[in-house]
Order: sequence, then structure tokens, then C-alpha cells
Amino acid sequence: MNVHLPSGVVHSGRAIDLSETNIAPERVVASIRDTDSSADSLRIECPEPGPGHELLARLPVSNVSTPRLLTAVGRSRGLSTPVDGEIGRLTERLADHTVPDDHSAKLRAVRRRLADAGDDEARLRERTATLRGRLAAHREAGDAEAIDATRSELVDVATKLSEVETERIAAEERLDALEREATRVRDTRDERLRLTDALANRRREARTHFADELAAEFAEAKRELAEMSPAATPPDATPPDAVVASLATVRLADLRAPVVSTCRFFPDAETAVRSLDTPVVRM
Repeated sequence: MNVHLPSGVVHSGRAIDLSETNIAPERVVASIRDTDSSADSLRIECPEPGPGHELLARLPVSNVSTPRLLTAVGRSRGLSTPVDGEIGRLTERLADHTVPDDHSAKLRAVRRRLADAGDDEARLRERTATLRGRLAAHREAGDAEAIDATRSELVDVATKLSEVETERIAAEERLDALEREATRVRDTRDERLRLTDALANRRREARTHFADELAAEFAEAKRELAEMSPAATPPDATPPDAVVASLATVRLADLRAPVVSTCRFFPDAETAVRSLDTPVVRM
């Protein structure tokens, strides 16, 4: 790998020590994952990270169960489990069951619109009935001027009533469509939850498979590493289990891209590379 530092210095090789720089480990991990990015003037040329690297990119790995660690090992080696086919199918089905945006706001708006249209329609119908009664009274009285004025107002009110009726019908149709969509969304959400649970179960089974299959190798790798004398602890001290487990995992994995190490288990980057058989950036 080639590490191009912001200062212009370039480090090359499988073992690179950046412990004397002020570059954050997260920044180095990000540059390993995005080898084409030079936005922050740190660029790392290395093989593209493969399966398992996402979990193991930074050492030590903390708060991760042994089955998850060994799953990363298995995936990096291209190993499979009896449930991989079902995991793939469930993943595809889950992608097909996307949940649209929440319809509650739209439903509330349409219901308000429908209620307002209903109120306006009731008011205009009442006004129409009043004007018709008044028109009949004017006709009976023979008041031509009042008849014309009332008839003109009645036409205006009838026009508004027709418009409100149209708006109310449109609101009813829109509400019906949204309620059908809301039902479909609920069904999709329920199915998505079911698929999510099933996928989690299959992935758990896959982790158990890898934990069983790689248990002996993992135990041997941890034993060999635990027998080494860590650089940062007295020779008779017991290395932290989490550090040894992380290093053992990387030792067993087939990682093309480098890992970023902030632990001082090994005295230098070259020793870490020889022990782990993986390119290392020491921070």
C-alpha cells in the first residue's frame, strides 16, 4: 500500500507506522474504504476492502461477540453456511417491501378539507332553501323587482353549491384512496417486520455456524497470541481478552485491505504484519 500524507510524504509497504502523526484513526479507516478520495489530502492506495473488513478495519475491535467476529472471518474467506440462500432471498424480499412516507398528515389534511366542504355544502343548501321560499313569496306577492333580485342571488348560491359539491366529492375520493393506501402501508409494514425477524434469525444461525466451524482455529490463534509478550505490558501480564480476540480474528481472516491498529500488543508495525499476515497501519 501507499499512504500519501497531507504533508506530501508518502509511505509504502505492508507495515506503516503513523503513530507520530496527529491523524485520527477514523480518518485513516475512511481513506482505506474510499481510495479515490483526496478531499482531505490524505490518500491511501491499497486493495479494495472485501467481506469482513468493515468489522475488522480497526483494532482492537470492542464490544463484539465471538460469533460476529468469526462470521467476519468466514465471510472474508468466502465460506458459506446452510442458510446463506435463505438470507439472500429474505434480503431481496425485504428490499421489495419498502414502506412509503407516513400518510397520517395527508389523511388529516383531506379529512379537514372534507369536513369544511361538508359544512359549506350544508350552509349553502340551507341558503338555497331559504331563497326558494323567499322567491315563492315574492311571486305570490307579484313583486317583480324582488323576484329578479332573489332569482339572481339564488343562481349565485346554486353555482357555489355545485362547486362545493364537486370539491366534497373529490375530497371523498381522495380520502378513500388514501385510506386504501394506508391499509396497504400497514400490510407492508407488518410483512417487513416479519421478514426482518426472519432475516435476523437466519443471520443468527449463520453466526452460530461460523462460531462452531472456526472455534478450534480461533482458540489456537488466541493461545499463540496470548503466549507472546505484549509490548505495553510486563512479560508476565495477561493480555486483555478483547485485544487477543481481535488480533486472533484478523490473523484467521483473509483481508486484502490493511487494518488500522491503535493497540500496542506488538512492538512495531512490522511485527504486527508478520504475526497477523495482514497489512497494518499502526497509529
